[in-house]
Amino acid sequence: MSKAEDGFLKLLVALRDANAMVVEAINAYLAEKAPAEVKVEKVAELFPKNLAVLLIFEATPEGWKIKPRQYLGSDNFAKIAVIVKQHGGSYVSEGKSSHFRLPRE
Repeated sequence: MSKAEDGFLKLLVALRDANAMVVEAINAYLAEKAPAEVKVEKVAELFPKNLAVLLIFEATPEGWKIKPRQYLGSDNFAKIAVIVKQHGGSYVSEGKSSHFRLPRE
């Protein structure tokens, strides 16, 4: 590896590390100062990772809308419904537009 390539690789590593620090700082700031719409990812944290990846989380004026990305099956649906109920939410049956709804805290 040439000196130029070695220097370039070191620069890339430094840039990557600096970027990670910037992302961390932005996330900390947003967690503290952001409006509820940005904090929608906090809603996703209510669910285990294996269930959260099956869902789409959207902020609405009333709270959060949680829609499935795919067919959930009865087991996953039941697990999600229990979590939603524990947090004061409900299931809204609207055919293809069916979703779970959580109120704002």
